[in-house]
Amino acid sequence: MLTRNSDSTFEQRATFRQLADQAARQRNLEAIMVMASRHCEETAAGGEMDSDWLTRFLQLAEDISMVPMQQLWGRIFAIEIATPGRFSIRALSTLKEMTQREAQLFQRICSLSCHYVGSDEQRLLLGLHKGASLLSRARVTRLGLGKYRIPYNALLQLFELGLLHRGELESGPLPADGVELEFGDQRWRLQRKQANITLLYYRLTPVGNELAQLLQEPPLEEYLQDLKTVLVQGLQIETMMRTPPAGPEPAPADPAP
Repeated sequence: MLTRNSDSTFEQRATFRQLADQAARQRNLEAIMVMASRHCEETAAGGEMDSDWLTRFLQLAEDISMVPMQQLWGRIFAIEIATPGRFSIRALSTLKEMTQREAQLFQRICSLSCHYVGSDEQRLLLGLHKGASLLSRARVTRLGLGKYRIPYNALLQLFELGLLHRGELESGPLPADGVELEFGDQRWRLQRKQANITLLYYRLTPVGNELAQLLQEPPLEEYLQDLKTVLVQGLQIETMMRTPPAGPEPAPADPAP
């Protein structure tokens, strides 16, 4: 109640507004817990949740009213129940500051990201740098991200949020025995065609890596094909489908009587 009403006092209107705010926060929390419970049915509790983390989670989550964002917060809570300590309070605070549009932008980044086999650090490959040789000069070939609805001003937003490290990075020279990258369920083995080949990329921050766990996006096929076109200029690429972990073997059937 924000408008003047001759039948009520300032104190009554303030009390009414306070109660309405509290009711809205309670609705938000209960909606998030319902969404978390759907994920919890798929996982078992992994230990005792930190009480300070829980207090801060509730303080931050109570103002989340958009359903898509509530779904992310519900998933965080479910994952934290299964594996306590998975999400830092800093990651929660960053997510609280994100608009739905920024979350969708980060989701697009995650659909282009990969990681080295044996590492969880996500990175967004842009292209490669071929060092100079006796027969050719040094050359840089990279993709433009605008084609995938990630203009540079969008990257600036993610820099400001602390989800991406500022600036384009360059790997060290690729080893002679190659490297392996994973894009979702695809695994690429990259073997250099000459020495002094390096990769160009953006790298997610620790907070970005934490929040990327929420957005299990399949890789964007158009980007993968374009990236291959760039990388084959200096690399041999072998593509394999990653085998999912084997589930428990079914129990043997009872013998027939």
